[in-house]
Order: sequence, then structure tokens, then C-alpha cells
Amino acid sequence: MEYAAHFTEDGRLQTVKEHLISVAEKGKRDSELINMPSLYYLAAILHDMGKNTARSDEYQRTVGSGGEWNKGKVVHSNCGGRYIYEKFIKNNDSDKTNNYTVEIISSVIMSHHGLFDFDYPKSGKENGFVTKINNTNYDYNECKKLTLDEVISEKEIEELYLNAKNEVNEFLNFCSKDEDKRKDGESIERIKLFNCSLLIRVLLSILVDSDHSDTAEFVNRIERPKLYGDAELWEKCCNYFEEKIKLFNKDTELNKIRAEISDKALAYSENSENIVRMTVPTGGGKTISSLRYAIHHAKKFNKNRIFYVAPFNSILEQNYNEIKSFLPDDVSVLPHFGDMLYCNYNESLATEQNIKYMSENWNSYVIATSMVQFLNSLFDGKISSIRRMRGLINSVIIIDEVQSIPYEFIRLFNMAMKFLAYICNCTIVLCTATQPPFEHMDYCLRLDESYEMINGFEDYSEKMRRTRIIDKTIPGGYTADNVADFLHSLSEDCRTILCVVNTKKAAFEVFKSTKHLFEDEKIVLVHLSTNMCPEHRANVIKNMKDEMKNGKRVLCVSTQLIEAGVDISFETVVRSLAGTDSIVQAAGRCNRNAERDIGYVYILNISNEYENVSSLKSIQKGKSATIGLLKRIKKKPDEYEDLLDLKAIKKFYIDYYKNFDKKDLYVEDFTCSIFEMLSTNEKGSYHTKTLLRAAMKTAGECFEVITDINESVLVPYKDGKELISELLSEGYKDYDAIIKKAQRYLIGLPKNKLKDSYISVDKKTGIRFLTDGYYDEIYGFSENPNLDFCYF
Repeated sequence: MEYAAHFTEDGRLQTVKEHLISVAEKGKRDSELINMPSLYYLAAILHDMGKNTARSDEYQRTVGSGGEWNKGKVVHSNCGGRYIYEKFIKNNDSDKTNNYTVEIISSVIMSHHGLFDFDYPKSGKENGFVTKINNTNYDYNECKKLTLDEVISEKEIEELYLNAKNEVNEFLNFCSKDEDKRKDGESIERIKLFNCSLLIRVLLSILVDSDHSDTAEFVNRIERPKLYGDAELWEKCCNYFEEKIKLFNKDTELNKIRAEISDKALAYSENSENIVRMTVPTGGGKTISSLRYAIHHAKKFNKNRIFYVAPFNSILEQNYNEIKSFLPDDVSVLPHFGDMLYCNYNESLATEQNIKYMSENWNSYVIATSMVQFLNSLFDGKISSIRRMRGLINSVIIIDEVQSIPYEFIRLFNMAMKFLAYICNCTIVLCTATQPPFEHMDYCLRLDESYEMINGFEDYSEKMRRTRIIDKTIPGGYTADNVADFLHSLSEDCRTILCVVNTKKAAFEVFKSTKHLFEDEKIVLVHLSTNMCPEHRANVIKNMKDEMKNGKRVLCVSTQLIEAGVDISFETVVRSLAGTDSIVQAAGRCNRNAERDIGYVYILNISNEYENVSSLKSIQKGKSATIGLLKRIKKKPDEYEDLLDLKAIKKFYIDYYKNFDKKDLYVEDFTCSIFEMLSTNEKGSYHTKTLLRAAMKTAGECFEVITDINESVLVPYKDGKELISELLSEGYKDYDAIIKKAQRYLIGLPKNKLKDSYISVDKKTGIRFLTDGYYDEIYGFSENPNLDFCYF
């Protein structure tokens, strides 16, 4: 019988058999790349077997043709999981590999419309796996018979299952390797269960992406092939890059060092290590050197994609343009700064447009994305985030300014990087001038024998030293007016000055005081913060560079967005007290190209009234560690020259990590960490029927709350205003083009601001946008038109 998987208003039918086979084939390549083809194929070929019933068919035809369904919920996603469980568990409880195999396949099937918890991390709830298996709100015998008769035979399933069991056995052996044990000898049970959670997630990601893509292609009659880089593509990229880099000047000592670092990166691209470090002093050209490594490495080892991951959108937006300029025009770089959509995937909205705009699937050869979006793809609970994870498979992943990862994320980060490297065949590149000692922590990052891409950091650091750091902190701290006075005193001898502070409120207050103090002087005053969209900031930075080239006096007051990833040089830098790593990054904007013998970086401490970081734990702990280090330098000046000394940086990290009382992302409501939720889940109420215990749904919800405190909003700045008008216009719209352009005109607003009167929503796409009049040409977003400024 031709039961419907999907049905359109024009009467076209996609049968369940057609859909199941197509989804299984669409994910075949990705599943082979992680050595899990049989696991995936079983999950895919059975994921919608529950649609093989007369009731589901009636529902699909009714809803697909535009009608209303009022006959109750139609369950289909549990059926395939139940079949695998009942067929292969039997009385085989003693065979743990068998049980793991069953639970992994079944949970992937039963999660393809949303995660569930095996055990909820509090007592009082039934095991979610058992609940789904026992759900009988569908005609199980009918869909089982039709699927086995028309789609795949029982014998084929049994053969696939034996292969899948072998795949799981090899995976469990990987999880049990001695080098993954904690230094205190704790059981590897947590590691194994945590890795099982990631395995379920990556298989689910392949399934969701294939499922959504197949649905979209059928409904919209448009085939959107998955893009995979190949030798020909990367060869073209390499040739283009090498021709362009020949044009670089090597006329100064600094440029010679940058060229030497770049050549070392090129030579290292021949190595097969999975997790490597690229430790380069600020100003050493690591963005371009890392890209050079990545494209040559991708060519050598046949990688699918290259990811550039930055901790802040400010770094991402600058380096995105630089990366684009070193690649051929027909090799697009996909920018993914953040999501603009508030709605989640809903089966009743399963049209091409809804799927496409709710979950961009990183379908490009080169992707530039933020650390938040990268981590969301690994841990966030939304279907759109889960879908993206498969894009990481077999990729080169450059993680820039890796020291910016908050301490409480490090265990999750270390474990996930090992999974990506050794299960998903990725090459991870950790880039920074201040490399954190991740390899020495609990659940450490496993580094290969030759993990340093660029040897000789200390020698390069000394040769490239262009600045001195001077401690100007005072008891009680500086007011905004005090900071302005200090900047004014520096301006008597300095033509260009950068002042970097820790919060948007401090940037506004200091800029306001500075503007008042300098109002009668000929000087270009610049304000930068993330209340301004990427295009706005880029334009301001470009104009500022032009003014500096023309010999104008320039004073810029900025948040941290300028201290990494921006190729700009000031004579003098003033940095509000922060972690030593941040101060080193800010120093990288001072005398960047060795225009003078030495440049000076001054550290000021701004009072809590103007810069309160009590809620910003990482900054607060970093400040505390830096204060201790500054005191030590004063007492023992022979021990460290200043904060730029490599020994001082190492000492900072030791003190910084000691300041944290909790080691993981801790969720107070459940009195446990997300790492625990995704592994042994000791707070859960256990049921002996499952070996897996992870609270994947709850962990995903909690991770989303922790990491994604802001939501993206389109603002009416220049072309952003036209994009908003286009959204609101009648008639056909090229939504794909709108969304790609819109990335340059987004700002992040706290979720509690999204219901305010100045936020509107396009109902068709879910894109949020800012009402005209609430965006200023100097400050960016303001809560009301008279610049009663927003301080969050």
C-alpha cells in the first residue's frame, strides 16, 4: 500500500518507502566517514516506519492538502525504536555490547523530532526510553508488517544489526583506552557514557539533516546537494592562496617573521595529527597562517570542510572578510554569526521554507562561525543545533583565541574535541598567543606527539616584542571622568590611543566623558561596542583606519571586541583591568607593526559604579588572578619582566583556574553539571532496563540557557533597513538571500528584551527586527530614541 510520508497541496505523494530509502541514502557518506554506516542505516530506514499506518496516512494527506486535523495526536517516531528493542534485546541482558547497540539505534530513531531523557536528573519521572518503547498509541503490527514486506526484510535488518554491533564494539574499545582516564584513576564509566551521548547526537544529526533535506526537496521540487570538498576544490584554493601570498612584502623584520611562521604552517600541513596547537605571538599573522595550513591539510587528507571558529562575533566578522579575500570568488565562505529564529521545528510546519530557515545546516566548503554556535552544535537541545553537528564530520576546525573558552566549559570542550578528532575524523587547530594548559587538566585534551605547529614561540615572542605593560591601578578605581582625564594626558604626546573596557556601559560612560573633555579639540572620537551590528562596526573601523592613515589624531573607546582579530595599530593602549590573556590581546593592538621602538600599554582599574563585572565570572576571576600577578611582579621584578612574559602567562593560568570553585557547567536546579547529565547522571532515578542514563533533553535545555543568553535581531542600519522593508513587502521574496545578507546587520539582545515594543517579528520566517528609531549612528542600539542608553 502506498501510505504517505508527505503529501502536498497540489496532490503529489511521497510514499513512506520512498522517503525511508532516500533518507538512508542521503546520510550514507557521513555515516561512513565516522565508521558507523550500519548503525546509521538501521536508524534511517526505520525512523518513519510508524507512518506506515492508515491513520498516519490520513493525517499526512489531510494536513498536506491544507486541511485541519482534529482526531488527536498521531505518533510515528517511536515505532522503529520499539522494533529494534523488541527484536534484539530478548533475554540477552548479559551482552552489554548488544544492549548498547540497541539503545543507541532506538534512541536515535525516537529522538528525530526532539531529544528525550533516559533518566531525568531528579527522581520522580519514568525512564524516557522505557516510556517511548511502551507507547502503544499507534498500530504497531500494521506498520511493522508493511515495513518488513515493502521496505526492508527481516534478514537484511539482522545482517545490518550484526555489523552495527561490531561498530559499537570498536567504539566502546576506543572509549576504554587508558590514556582517557582521569589522573586520579577514577572509573572510565563516565567517559564511556559521555561519548555514547555524543555518538547518539552525531548519528541523530545525520538523520535529521537527511530527513529535513529530503522533505524539503520533495515539497519544493528543488534538489539541494550536500557539499563536500574534494582534492580539485582544495587544489584550486591552494593555488589561489599561494599566488596571493607572493604579493606580501617581506621588507621589515616583523614581516619576515610572519612569513616564516606562515611557511612553518604550510610545512606542518603534511602531518596527520588530529589535535594540534598553533601558538603565535599577537601580530604574528595566525589567521592567514592557519588558513594556509587548513586548505593544504584538507587537500592532503581529503577533508570535507574548513571551519573557522571565533569566540566573539567581533573577531569573526573581521576575520571572515580576511579569509574570504584569500579564497577564490567561487568558493563561498558561509558566515554564521547567530540564529534569527525563535520558533522550533514542528512537524506540522515541515515545508521547505520552514526547515531551511529554522536550521541552516552549514552546507558550504568553508564556514566562519562563533564559538557559541559551534558549542551549540555539540550540546544545545534545539533540532537546528543538532542538525549542524554533521557538518563538522571530517573537517579542519580552526578554533581561534581558544583561551577565551570559559573555565566551566573546558571539560565539555576537551571531551568533545577528542570525540570530533578520533571518532569524526576531524583535525582540530587550537590557535592563540596565550595557550591554556588544557592537556594538564582533569579529562585532559589528548595531544599528539608533535602537537606544536609553530615551534620557537619564546624566540618569536622576544623578537616581536613591541610593547611594555605599565600598571596604573589605584585603590578604589577610576571613575569615567578619571579615565577621560588620563586619556587626555596621554593625548599630549600620542597621536592615536585605544581604550578597551570590559562592559558596554563602561564604554558608553567613558566615551561620554571623553567626548565632553575633548569637545574643543581636533581629534576623531570613536565608540565601538556590540550594541552596533557587524556592518556598522566594520564601517567605523574602516573609517578610523583611514583617518589614522591621513595623520589624524584618533581616540577609540571600545569593548573587548577590538582586542583580537582586528588588524589595527595604535601608538598607545589603555586596558581596563582584566585577565592577563585579555591584556596580552589588547597589547597586540599597540605598535602592532613596530612603527616605533616601543609602545606602552597602561592598565587601569575602573570602579564598580562604572564597570561592574560581578555577574561576569570569567572576567572577575581573571581580574583577581591578574591583580595577584601584578603584586608578584612588583615584589620580584627579576622573576617576570611584565605580563607579556611567557612565564607570567603560565603563572596566570595556574592562579586563574584555582579561583573556580566548580569545575563544570553546574546547574543549580539539578545540583549537578551538564557533564554529569550527559554521562552517569547520578542524580537521575535509575531503571535497570537501560545501560544509558543521559538526560540529553534536560542537558540541552540547560546548555541553551547558559550559552545563548542573547537572541539575534535585525537592525535598520543602512542595507539592514532595506532588508526589513523587503521582509515586510508583499509578493515573492528570496529568503535565502535575505538571511545571508542579514548576518551583517544583527545584534544580540537578551531574551527578556524580545517582547518589548521596539522588537517586531516576521511571522513567516520568525526573523526578529528592530523598529526604526531605536538605532543610533554612533552608539548602535538604544532602548529609546532619545538615547537613554541600554546598559545590559
